[in-house]
Amino acid sequence: MSATWEASIALRLAHLQASIARADQGSAPSAVCIYSTNRPGPGQPHTDTPQAVITLAKPCAALIGGALVWIAADPAGAMVMQGGLPRWAEWLAGDGTLLARCNVTDMDHDGGLRVVGGATPPGETSPMLYAGGLVQIGVVALT
Repeated sequence: MSATWEASIALRLAHLQASIARADQGSAPSAVCIYSTNRPGPGQPHTDTPQAVITLAKPCAALIGGALVWIAADPAGAMVMQGGLPRWAEWLAGDGTLLARCNVTDMDHDGGLRVVGGATPPGETSPMLYAGGLVQIGVVALT
């Protein structure tokens, strides 16, 4: 016999709904901060400055086809403050609490967050973002 649990679809959807509710707690909107630096280890703090901050609407996400889909407050995108290749992102609740981190790629690669904006240089998996340009959420792989 195996001691491994298999979570039902109902339980996974409840978890995602609870994640949305938790993210929307606080007076500020939930946000996704994108970084061009090396991703810190699990649970490790950092002092990196975000390359861009995508502010999310309230509610910050919806469940579509069994997956959590973020809803940007501004569908046109977020201003890129620092140029570079986005490498990782973190999802912050409205009260500033860190909820999750993931890697960032372009739409052709399999990142936890796939972004639109800029062109991907040969041999890279993320698009080059330029200060003053816009970055948009393409796909979020949170199920």
